[in-house]
Amino acid sequence: MKYAELSMKFRKFFELPSSPVAIRIINDTSEQKTSIKPMRYCEMVRRSAYYGESFVFSVEELTCTSAELALGFTEPSYGEVYPRIKPANTKLVSISSLEKTEKKPDVVIIVGNPRKIMRISTILAQLHEKQPVEVKFKGEFAVCGECTAIPYLEKKVNLSLLCNGARMFSGYRDDEVVMGFPLDDFVRVAESTEEKEITSALCGCMMDDIPAGAVTAIEKIGFGKGTDQFFGRFGTEIVRLYTPKEKDGKITSLTLHIPIKFKDGETASKANEKAGEILEKPMLHRARDNWVDIALPLDLGETLNRASMRGEKFEALVRSGIDTILSEAEKLKRKTAVENA
Repeated sequence: MKYAELSMKFRKFFELPSSPVAIRIINDTSEQKTSIKPMRYCEMVRRSAYYGESFVFSVEELTCTSAELALGFTEPSYGEVYPRIKPANTKLVSISSLEKTEKKPDVVIIVGNPRKIMRISTILAQLHEKQPVEVKFKGEFAVCGECTAIPYLEKKVNLSLLCNGARMFSGYRDDEVVMGFPLDDFVRVAESTEEKEITSALCGCMMDDIPAGAVTAIEKIGFGKGTDQFFGRFGTEIVRLYTPKEKDGKITSLTLHIPIKFKDGETASKANEKAGEILEKPMLHRARDNWVDIALPLDLGETLNRASMRGEKFEALVRSGIDTILSEAEKLKRKTAVENA
């Protein structure tokens, strides 16, 4: 399984600025420890998510006794502790961004805000016959117990609102929560997000992957930079611009995108069906919760780097696409509004 592709598919669909984190629980000493200063487990997870750092550590590198218990390094001295990996046979733990891992992880952890976790939970429920996502948290043993031990032992996705230690000492922001997945559940969610052409069209590159000259040319048209997309207001609409990569890593097209909001999911689904009759080729469309995404691919005929050097010709191509998608969005709104009036 290509974990890098799986990770990017997940990140693009849910618009996650950080990487999913691969966790392996190792019951022997066959792997080499990385040279790190002692720190908290939850700090290592966040650094891996946001900065791509990798760690292989033993109990000696941990500065949090809760993590020693939760990760199965030590047995509790007084009474039972929950959640924890038991029996306590853990010798090493490996942490790395999912894009970089080559070995099969036991658990995958994501860091996100409540809105993004909400979207993930919606798909999880659909994959489990629309049953509610049941979670356990208590503000203690957060990343180590609630998001690692529970998915590892109980084979269930779990959510954590974090603990004081994670927020005070490990850099987690007030708007961040954490979710832990058994690998199989993460794979199911990631693979379920694949929706024909539009999913590929709405996959943008991380901004660091785009040549500086191309960024400048796009900004000149009126777009600002996001995490993996550009966005700009044109008339009354916010238009997003994506830079999807081909399999060989080249960017030879752009995608313009406008999400249209409806009152509920049923209305959006009906509007999406109607969009097939209303929208002109090569417009793409899909329903997503109570939204309909419409997208317009723009073929550059060459790499983005070269196309963006063509000045007025490049700008004219993009502006023509903006005019087209604005017109199609207005047409879809007008015709679906009449039918739903």
